[in-house]
Amino acid sequence: MKSIPPEHTVMKLADIAYAAGGLIMPYFRQNTEIQQKDDGSPVTLADREAEKFIISELSRGWPDIPAIGEENVYNTNNYTNSYNIFWLIDPLDGTREFVNGRDEFTVNIALIENSLPVTGVVYAPAKELMYIGDSLLGSYKIDSEGKLHKLPAINSADRPITVVISRSHPSLGQEESYLDELQKNMPVEIIKMGSSLKFCAIAEGAADFYFRAGTTMYWDSAAGHIVAKGADALVTEWGMKKELTYRDGKGLVNPAFMVLRSKWADILLK
Repeated sequence: MKSIPPEHTVMKLADIAYAAGGLIMPYFRQNTEIQQKDDGSPVTLADREAEKFIISELSRGWPDIPAIGEENVYNTNNYTNSYNIFWLIDPLDGTREFVNGRDEFTVNIALIENSLPVTGVVYAPAKELMYIGDSLLGSYKIDSEGKLHKLPAINSADRPITVVISRSHPSLGQEESYLDELQKNMPVEIIKMGSSLKFCAIAEGAADFYFRAGTTMYWDSAAGHIVAKGADALVTEWGMKKELTYRDGKGLVNPAFMVLRSKWADILLK
């Protein structure tokens, strides 16, 4: 496996994510103070410190590109983003997993150009796993020993469809109905998982399908999106062969979306 030059943008992002993970881990499984944001979701000092560091590093390396992070945007429904190119940051995706002592939390950084992610990283510091995706390079996993693995890595040709669902956000309403209908029509294996690692499981080939109709924000999906896409998976609006986008304009809320291995597209998408 050829290495990726360290000066490549995606490897610089990986270095930033590694360092942000180093700031987060001292708080893991400690008596971390938890606060509630206006939307009822939890936030910790680890979230805030990691985001401050990431934005500082991105501003230093790419001073002309604005950064939008989960903790520095407060009124997301009325947020006006007029940028054609910008960073999306979730410094600690899976905060519920983090505060409950589970290792399924990630650092997410993605670069958006013309409404689509073009490069990004998902780092799981408690697992020591880095996932990188780039529109030209494709996607890779970097293991705890620093070895690079091209994605997808797992051959899923002969198994039933494997659906990954949120561990902390139960499938309700539209999601529950869809899963019930899917199980009526084909054998389904279900894996529960936290954070953007669901995208990475599909990128690896360990899972085939993830769908989400509940409220998610741009920063929840953008980094996982490019990792999955770089491994030949599809990230689409719910039920359609229309790629999920991160448009400029008002608001930062995703529509309902699906992530799936391309082999299932003709069956599951219109």
